[in-house]
Amino acid sequence: MGRRKRLYPANLLTELSLNEEMGTNIDYENLSADQLEGLNYVLSYLTERNQILIREYYENYKSRRQVAEQYHLTENRVRQCISRALGDLNGNRRMFAYITKGYCANVEYLTHQLAEEETIYRQRRGICGSEHLFYQDIYELSFPTRIYRALKINQIHTVRELLIRTCAGCRIRNLGDISKAQILEKLTMENLLPVHFEIEPLPASLPQLNREAEIFRKLNSCDI
Repeated sequence: MGRRKRLYPANLLTELSLNEEMGTNIDYENLSADQLEGLNYVLSYLTERNQILIREYYENYKSRRQVAEQYHLTENRVRQCISRALGDLNGNRRMFAYITKGYCANVEYLTHQLAEEETIYRQRRGICGSEHLFYQDIYELSFPTRIYRALKINQIHTVRELLIRTCAGCRIRNLGDISKAQILEKLTMENLLPVHFEIEPLPASLPQLNREAEIFRKLNSCDI
């Protein structure tokens, strides 16, 4: 059966090769309500324009020419945008679990995973209570004023938040390489970051819950 003959969302999920990528065998034509919610959640991370084009093409079964005429675009531009949207989805496959497991089920799974991994992290690092530096304001790290101001501007208020943003490889505006090096050195000195921890930037579109669970899992995989 050709792609255009399949009903939504089977046509889109077939295009994404969801089962092949995730090693699952879900029935694309009979998703649960939770799986459909997960699909909508995943699509919400696309740009507004690309969300519209994906839905028009796959859900409303319009041809690229029809979509182009409706939104005053060239047919080639519509083709490019749809291709880019599919590329964005495939480029962040961690999100696919919201579809295969279902939105609520995956949130529950990640919440449990985060709690478990963070507990292990605290135990390994000797973080025994809320009075520990891990939970305090970044002011307690005694950074130079320029770093402190930059962190506050970027809505980083606690040491825990700073650790997560740092490990995720997130861009922090107004911080140069020297300031970043000072932050890494301080977090390492305070026994919050492994000495040889390698920062691998996570996708900016990755939900915070995914990001935190992945970071603490990686921290726990390193030697103290």
